[in-house]
Amino acid sequence: MLCFTATSCGGNKALDINVAELDTACEVVDALDLIATEMFVMTEDGEIGADEEEDFGKLINKIEEVDEVARTKFERSEAEGCEKWESMRKKSEELEPYM
Repeated sequence: MLCFTATSCGGNKALDINVAELDTACEVVDALDLIATEMFVMTEDGEIGADEEEDFGKLINKIEEVDEVARTKFERSEAEGCEKWESMRKKSEELEPYM
């Protein structure tokens, strides 16, 4: 299996994101992409396992924290110019049924 994200390679974890340290629109997009990636892995089989529900809920809370920073500090147009914007948007759309 290839390493598609830092998450799958043992790097940063979404719940370890320090929202106060997100200083640029692209850091926010990267954080949202990391969170969405972890959530996406949990939903790959079409459902969230009982053992994953708590972590999934924590990830939803983390998205809300990051989104609050994004809305107060940056314009959407700034975020749209970031490298991971499209990746993050696609994952977010696929996750909507689980939210």
